[in-house]
Amino acid sequence: MYKSDEIIKALCRYFPERLSENIRRISSGDMESITEIRIRAGRPVCVTLWGESFFLEKSGGLSKASQNPVQTSFSEVNEILKSLCRYSLYSYSREISEGFITIESGIRAGLSGTASYGDGLKSMRYINGINFRIPREVKNCGEKIYNRLLKSNPCGIIICGSVASGKTTLLRDLCRLCGNRYIVSLIDERGELAGCRDGVPQNDVGINTDIFDGFERPDGILSAVRSMSPEIIFCDEISTEKDSQAMIKSAGCGVKFISTAHADSFENLVRRRYLYDLISSGIFEYAVIMSGSSEAGKIRDIRRIS
Repeated sequence: MYKSDEIIKALCRYFPERLSENIRRISSGDMESITEIRIRAGRPVCVTLWGESFFLEKSGGLSKASQNPVQTSFSEVNEILKSLCRYSLYSYSREISEGFITIESGIRAGLSGTASYGDGLKSMRYINGINFRIPREVKNCGEKIYNRLLKSNPCGIIICGSVASGKTTLLRDLCRLCGNRYIVSLIDERGELAGCRDGVPQNDVGINTDIFDGFERPDGILSAVRSMSPEIIFCDEISTEKDSQAMIKSAGCGVKFISTAHADSFENLVRRRYLYDLISSGIFEYAVIMSGSSEAGKIRDIRRIS
């Protein structure tokens, strides 16, 4: 797991000095719990501690009621963006169009702004907000699942949970554990799992794990099967019919899948047609249901899928 001072040191390189100074004043206890820092043009800076939001005060403390908050201007937000892009917005046009940039320590900077369409392509301009999502490697949080379901042989698992329930953190640790035993391919479309920076993973995802960074899930899945002969493929956030079709096609080659999907229960999971078809195909042998954002990281149930 990254130390809080390493994460803050990485972040502060991109912030204006006055903002960096205020962030460095956050207490060490709160620093260890930061999961997001949201910067919005003309509005207070918000800091999230495990799902609970606070305002950053000029004193360096955090408060629920905004009293004397740190605010950022539109020009400061865009200066941060330029810094994230190493002062070459053109070089990062793809990342900007997709709405996020991955930096050191696996930190993902999500972007909000004005959409711009041209020749059918989407880009983004007038960036007015940046959300820094701090990765928290919770090593061995997947040990219970690994020992119960994966230690002897690979199997298919779908992890479902609501936003901020901890499903991605669990998936990352299972990838690490499996990647130290099996041949694994990781399809990391949004850079949240391996957190690659210039091709180098910033998170520990296992010594036998081949990383397909920035690939769209269907392309990454099919490329992995063709070129890397994985025993298990890991991918986050199954969300389209194309994802489902690529997985069904690849499962015929004998590969197992461990994936996540947005759903707060198994019943809600199978209400979506593409997920129902995927589960009905027999790819997944088990469903892991997370408790929710109020109990992030806690597993509510492990269900065998008939």
